[in-house]
Amino acid sequence: MITLGIDPGFARCGYAFIESKNSIYRIVESGLIETFKETEYNQRLKKIYDDLNNLIKKIKPDNAAIEELFFSKNSKTALKVAEARGIIILALTVNNINFKEYKPKEVKSQITGNGNANKNAVIKMINLFTNSKIIQDDTADAVAIALAHASRNRIFK
Repeated sequence: MITLGIDPGFARCGYAFIESKNSIYRIVESGLIETFKETEYNQRLKKIYDDLNNLIKKIKPDNAAIEELFFSKNSKTALKVAEARGIIILALTVNNINFKEYKPKEVKSQITGNGNANKNAVIKMINLFTNSKIIQDDTADAVAIALAHASRNRIFK
């Protein structure tokens, strides 16, 4: 089964496709969808949609998980991330991909056993689970989201 994990962002959106078989997890592909402030606002949203849509069509995930928004002190940034998140949900819906949303603490708890774990603890565990060397924050978050969802699906089946 292939699970897509997404860490929504406007400038950087992390994604990870995780294959799970018999409690063994492998990263099929992971990375960032990046947009740049020199680009027009609507074109940045379109790039997120187009890039994610192309990845979905190429890899064909069975399901997806996306991080829920937490409200930051910067409402302008939060609004942009919310709009990007809407575009991401649209891409999933257009491609008939069922998805679940997770709070950051849920993901940390599922991956490390501690909902208050720091970024380094999460990165250490995802690299252990997937035998990889992910270090970029947004990509690591996407891997963690995919792993949390894949392992939860395995538990509840």
